[in-house]
Amino acid sequence: MRKMLLIILLALLFGATAVWLVQQDQGYLLISLGATTIEMSFWTGGIIYLLSCCLFVWLLLILRWLLDAGGIRDWWQSRRTARQTSKTASGLLLFLNRDWQASNRMLSQSAANSSIPQVNLLFAAKAAAENKQLDQSRQLLERLKAQHPDAALYADLCLAEALIEDLKLEEALAILVSLDQNHKMVLRLLSKVYRLQTDWRALCALIPAIKRQSVFDKQGLRSLQVEGYCGMLNRVSNGSQAIDQQKILEDIWSTIPRAIRQVPEILIAYTDALVAVNCSDKGVLVLTKALKNQWHGPLVERFGNLQPKDSTKQLMLGEQWLEKHIEDPQLLMALGRICRHMGFLGKARDYMTSTIAIQPTAEAYYELSAVLSLMGDGKGSADMQRRGLDFVIESSKEGNY
Repeated sequence: MRKMLLIILLALLFGATAVWLVQQDQGYLLISLGATTIEMSFWTGGIIYLLSCCLFVWLLLILRWLLDAGGIRDWWQSRRTARQTSKTASGLLLFLNRDWQASNRMLSQSAANSSIPQVNLLFAAKAAAENKQLDQSRQLLERLKAQHPDAALYADLCLAEALIEDLKLEEALAILVSLDQNHKMVLRLLSKVYRLQTDWRALCALIPAIKRQSVFDKQGLRSLQVEGYCGMLNRVSNGSQAIDQQKILEDIWSTIPRAIRQVPEILIAYTDALVAVNCSDKGVLVLTKALKNQWHGPLVERFGNLQPKDSTKQLMLGEQWLEKHIEDPQLLMALGRICRHMGFLGKARDYMTSTIAIQPTAEAYYELSAVLSLMGDGKGSADMQRRGLDFVIESSKEGNY
């Protein structure tokens, strides 16, 4: 209330002063415009000028209020944002439709005015890479890093991924090893590079970090472990038979987590490596233990392929298992091979014949043909070869081969 009274008092005082100044008639103001002249006292002109300035400022304030309160500015900004967002969305849809050239053009051209320029540039670069325009992809990613330093990691990952797809693995690896080794995408791409390079040792060394960061689901991690460790074991199988290879093999085996040592693929790779370093006897022990815990066809097959120094125990174990798995074709095949290796050709023939009766395969016909040939039965051997060939042809017609 006091504030209002003070304003009224000041207004009355200003009005009285203005009237007094006008009455003094000290000087005058003459405005001439063509044939028209306007004459007034100096103070009257001053008051009119002051009131005009106040009116102009007041109109500006009213206009600003209308723009803000009336939503005109918001409407204009919303309209502009919607237009740029529409271009970004169209570019992303073109990307999903694999129209790489159109997507690249729309996303890169609309990046400057986009509300999410990082997305525009990143996907424009990916589209260029998919279109085999790697140099243009690099330029867009460099632009992204220069304008948005916070997106540098994503730019490097995008470039590394493009290089991997272009099989420029060394260049991609150089980028990835310079990045955060705990980042999920970095670990995922590193694992891909090592797999393509068949650098199984590096891949296996990366597995603990991959597991810690949950890069893959349980099944994906298991597959990666099996591929990596089998790759290392197969390197031993395909290498020289030097004495130190045995130590290398045992060192590899010691690094394999116990939780996956009983995976059949790893056991088979380990057994093959043991055979390669002349440790078939140990291979028999490994597979014997494994088959007691899990009955697995490929393991049984590998058991029959082993040729230890003394196969007597191997044959006894196989025949003991036959009591529980009397019609297992893979066990019968394994026993036939063991008998052939030991020179028990009659038993080998019987086991192979039983195998064919239960589950005929081209391999079984071939094995029986070989046994009959060793027994001097050339006609029977030739007949088995013919039947095996007929079986393969018939199976091919049925789509089994």
